[in-house]
Amino acid sequence: MDPGSRWRNLPSGPTLKHLTDPSYGIPREQQKAALQELTRAHVESFNYAVHEGLGLAVQAIPPFEFAFKDERISFTILDAVISPPTVPKGTICKEVSVYPAECRGRRSTYRGKLTADINWAVNGISKGIIKQFLGYVPIMVKSKLCNLYSLPPQALIEHHEEAEEMGGYFIINGIEKVIRMLIMPRRNFPIAMIRPKWKTRGPGYTQYGVSMHCVREEHSAVNMNLHYLENGTVMLNFIYRKELFFLPLGFALKALVSFSDYQIFQELIKGKEDDSFLRNSVSQMLRIVMEEGCSTQKQVLNYLGECFRVKLNVPDWYPNEQAAEFLFNQCICIHLKSSTEKFYMLCLMTRKLFALAKGECMEDNPDSLVNQEVLTPGQLFLMFLKGSRPLMALPTSHTVLREKRIPPWMEVVLIPMTGKPSLYPGLFLFTTPCRLVRPVQNLELGKEELIGTMEQIFMNVAIFEDEVFAGVTTHQELFPHSLLSVIANFIPFSDHNQSPRNMYQCQMGKQTMGFPLLTYQDRSDNKLYRLQTPQSPLVRPSMYDYYDMDNYPIGTNAIVAVISYTGYDMEDAMIVNKASWERGFAHGSVYKSEFIDLSEKIKQGDSSLVFGIKPGDPRVLQKLDDDGLPFIGAKLQYGDPYYSYLNLNTGESFVMYYKSKENCVVDNIKVCSNDTGSGKFKCVCITMRVPRNPTIGDKFASRHGQKGILSRLWPAEDMPFTESGMVPDILFNPHGFPSRMTIGMLIESMAGKSAALHGLCHDATPFIFSEENSALEYFGEMLKAAGYNFYGTERLYSGISGLELEADIFIGVVYYQRLRHMVSDKFQVRTTGARDRVTNQPIGGRNVQGGIRFGEMERDALLAHGTSFLLHDRLFNCSDRSVAHVCVKCGSLLSPLLEKPPPSWSAMRNRKYNCTLCNRSDTIDTVSVPYVFRYFVAELAAMNIKVKLDVV
Repeated sequence: MDPGSRWRNLPSGPTLKHLTDPSYGIPREQQKAALQELTRAHVESFNYAVHEGLGLAVQAIPPFEFAFKDERISFTILDAVISPPTVPKGTICKEVSVYPAECRGRRSTYRGKLTADINWAVNGISKGIIKQFLGYVPIMVKSKLCNLYSLPPQALIEHHEEAEEMGGYFIINGIEKVIRMLIMPRRNFPIAMIRPKWKTRGPGYTQYGVSMHCVREEHSAVNMNLHYLENGTVMLNFIYRKELFFLPLGFALKALVSFSDYQIFQELIKGKEDDSFLRNSVSQMLRIVMEEGCSTQKQVLNYLGECFRVKLNVPDWYPNEQAAEFLFNQCICIHLKSSTEKFYMLCLMTRKLFALAKGECMEDNPDSLVNQEVLTPGQLFLMFLKGSRPLMALPTSHTVLREKRIPPWMEVVLIPMTGKPSLYPGLFLFTTPCRLVRPVQNLELGKEELIGTMEQIFMNVAIFEDEVFAGVTTHQELFPHSLLSVIANFIPFSDHNQSPRNMYQCQMGKQTMGFPLLTYQDRSDNKLYRLQTPQSPLVRPSMYDYYDMDNYPIGTNAIVAVISYTGYDMEDAMIVNKASWERGFAHGSVYKSEFIDLSEKIKQGDSSLVFGIKPGDPRVLQKLDDDGLPFIGAKLQYGDPYYSYLNLNTGESFVMYYKSKENCVVDNIKVCSNDTGSGKFKCVCITMRVPRNPTIGDKFASRHGQKGILSRLWPAEDMPFTESGMVPDILFNPHGFPSRMTIGMLIESMAGKSAALHGLCHDATPFIFSEENSALEYFGEMLKAAGYNFYGTERLYSGISGLELEADIFIGVVYYQRLRHMVSDKFQVRTTGARDRVTNQPIGGRNVQGGIRFGEMERDALLAHGTSFLLHDRLFNCSDRSVAHVCVKCGSLLSPLLEKPPPSWSAMRNRKYNCTLCNRSDTIDTVSVPYVFRYFVAELAAMNIKVKLDVV
């Protein structure tokens, strides 16, 4: 029987033909649906938020009302609209639309205008609708508001984007930011919970409660709890403006409906009419309300309104009943619209609470998927947009006055303070000098303290974009396409690995130094990584092709021999063939960008600085162009001229020098303008390419969680070799397999070897092999058909002695990833350098050439070893050793002072130290002490504590 007949009858895996297809690399007519599906939840949730959700959110905002000269003024936001990103009016430009690539390139925010329709009324009579600009909000890339929406791949490339750009993120100050999906409690569902910490909320509180996460249609949310007390009554608690309030349940029930006490009693004991304890408890709750003199719904509303109105900030003309209704609308079961529905919901929650307390129902598991939901980025965006109150920034007086929509006497309007999310918006006052004044208790004109101009308040509105939104986004240096590698389905034969190893690869996949994008020339990221010679893996799961990952490869196919050769492969270290390294194995680069803005170097209003060089300046040495910037492709070393600029007024020339110790190549330079297009060659972005070829200490990993450190570049002539003369790229220690049980890597090695021999690539999707159809037999037969050993082993010869090794060595092809963790970014060494000004000890921190802290645990280690002299050397001689003068008689470190210098005509030149307390100089001696001890003595002296030294 033909040894290869068995595998020839099996369905063949994917081939590599598409990489040599003439059409490969040509943009498709439409984007790949599989990739766009990855971010669809983010994009669609944002689309809902800015189109449907925004209108609902502004309509839910209560009117802003206040009184002025016996007139009742109200402002109501009717609608709000966010426009696509465009340049401001009057901008000098060819294209009005702003695209994400520009914002990344010059580190600005991809944002749109937020405009609101505000109705203002006097005494309930509408006086008109004002369109008011309220600031800018970030726009999600590829959403309907994005200018890239629905563009085909070719058009995306023309706008300097990836052909398969997925979107789903924001660009804030040039940095791509993602709002992660959050797990939240299931909305509008009573969850029975037992929390021992609830006992600390007050006397009589127990661990039993029922919680509900109430969410309105526009995603406003309030958490509400019912607490069971030891006396059998129930307390309702809720949060309003970040403050926790407690309310006996009876008051809430009586305030919601006009039912009699008996009707309320019947609803609460429904199904438990014979339970005497429950009947007594309900009676007690209703009795508490009666004891406060509240027998009717109106009386309860009046009582609650009087108690709560001081916290609600409602207008003075609101009666107590209306204030109480405002409280119930904003805090109690806010997802329900009618008071009757809220009443029945509270009764249901109460019955569930009593059942929990008596052990008649189980505690709900808040970690169960049944009791959870996902908070999408669009919902969170909408919540912060509403909570940050840019929508509440009402029209300024000059706008209202200019349009003559209010009478002259009405020259004062109130505007809530914007900025960071606050449920306590402070009230600011505008007067006809258009000045901003501090919040005042009563609106008496003439008592305001001016603190800013009208323009400043709208700068505060813009703070929403930078501060508030940055607070809700989670910053990640986006690796849009290589982030896909975290998907566990990208691990070949993952079903043959121990699960922790698969988890490690999910994490390391995000740290890969791969080929993350095709638009390096258009990026201005602080740091980008690039693998110079990536390859398509010979062994890959079906999901690799499903997501078309060959456009963004993350590693290299390497010949790996599993052998313990020399001692440089212990403890996960690995040996790399030096000849492979010289041929470019795992070579890479780091792209670093630096913005240079001359406007930050000059005083406000001064525009005399421009980039350029002074003719004949010897400092430049023909290393800078006439524009004062380095040449593209120029190599920079420490101390080389970096850029030059001139002061046009004085003619003075300034040359700045390259300060990094790492050599680099100037990759590209971008001249950046400003938002209005009126920049005058004052801001540039210089992108440098730093070569980062593998060096000792750099980190590598296979796709099976087998990470290792490059320990030695071994000469090819000393490496083991096969009978055919093949020398492996990597030597992997066999001790890395038994305890970690990454059998998938062994299978990949055999599969990769057979793929290379037969000119195809293999499908490594999990669970395609079984006990009956084992991977070992399948790939073993393929190796056997190619003339190799069935088990993937070969005879190797020692590169040192030339003798054949006694054992068969397992050798094959494994796809290896180079990770971002490099010695060049982490090494820290210091001989001498800067010291702290206060303690005179060496400063810490790699960025400032500081030392590594020798702390308590290190001290304990030296003490345990008995190396006291080494301890003395580290903590004294090499730290802050100093020579101090001390008076032997009084023991003071502070009293010895140096004599005044003698007159210039005097022959005396020796100055002595005198003790100011003893008035003697013969008692002064010198001692070696830590400088920080002298500082400590001075600090104690400032507290009137004397330190006396006994000098022997």
